[in-house]
Amino acid sequence: MSSLTKIPAGVQYFFDEEVRLRRSVEARAMRVFTGWSYDEIILPIFDYHDLFARGMGAEKAEATYRFVDRDGALLALRPELTSLVARTVATRFIKRERPIRLSYSGEVFRYDNPAERAAREFHQLGVEHIGEPDIIADIEVLLVAAEVLTALGLYDFRIALSHVDFFSGVAGFLELDEAERGDLRELIDRRNSLALAEFLQKVAPQIEPSRRNDFCRLTQIAGKEDAIERARKILLNDTSRAAVEHLAQIYSTLTALGLRENFDIDLGDTGAQAYYTGLVFKVFVPELGVEIGSGGRYDNLIANFGEAEPAVGFSFALDGLVSAISKSQTASLPVENEAPQAISVNGDLTAAFGEARARREQQKQVKISAK
Repeated sequence: MSSLTKIPAGVQYFFDEEVRLRRSVEARAMRVFTGWSYDEIILPIFDYHDLFARGMGAEKAEATYRFVDRDGALLALRPELTSLVARTVATRFIKRERPIRLSYSGEVFRYDNPAERAAREFHQLGVEHIGEPDIIADIEVLLVAAEVLTALGLYDFRIALSHVDFFSGVAGFLELDEAERGDLRELIDRRNSLALAEFLQKVAPQIEPSRRNDFCRLTQIAGKEDAIERARKILLNDTSRAAVEHLAQIYSTLTALGLRENFDIDLGDTGAQAYYTGLVFKVFVPELGVEIGSGGRYDNLIANFGEAEPAVGFSFALDGLVSAISKSQTASLPVENEAPQAISVNGDLTAAFGEARARREQQKQVKISAK
């Protein structure tokens, strides 16, 4: 097949109504961000590979598209945007008053999966809230994410809340080494309760079988107040207990704000990115059944580029939002598509284009015709 007609694996083309819908979704999301006082930042589409290795971790940075600059430096197309924001804050916003609220919208590139149809080009929209260590910032970004979804007509969304310290506390209580922590994280993420029970029996034979079984069930079930209460009864270590109490306070506030049905507690989420340090969450809509957004607290990431600062944020996948709207029974997102006013030249260039300019001054859409 000719290289002119073959499309590289993982990239997409968009036309007509698809483009208008994507632009409309992006514009609405960015208006929500602005409404919460997040200032948009435009970030470079590529940077030094080392920057992303510092931010994401060396292993995940291997999924980047890399190339060598003329001066021999190893560069990479941006695989995510949080690391770029973190570096910017650490180096250029040193004297800016905290907290700093930033928003972004742009393409990222990752070689996540060798499958022929796996997407490798993604459009992300998101926010980062930097400089506020308190629960206030956690709740704020959750409310911003929720408002984006409702602004798009996606009222039946679910945001699953978890906390990295729940996992860290359990791993510390079990006295696991780094390799065993990795195994435990993988088993929890895979929600393989049988394998998890066997693993715990192997690495922590001193723990009562009933308590091991309770922990296995706890990591498998998403719930609401019931999940919090079960965790309180099962957990013995202070770190995990503090994490659950932090989630309980967030969940209580969201419930008081009328958002109980949209939020769940899911202690089986250990955090997709290694840099997460506290609250983590994932966003779902029933029509898709797959994750369309995620976020969390990353208080240690900025220290990779300068002074340590508390931070929390999230990003949405534009593809996910658009797909959810297309499949939703309730979403109604008007797309501006004014019918163009046809203007015929008929041999008189000055008259035709004069009329076109006059209509454009009235913000009308025009379409020039030679006939």
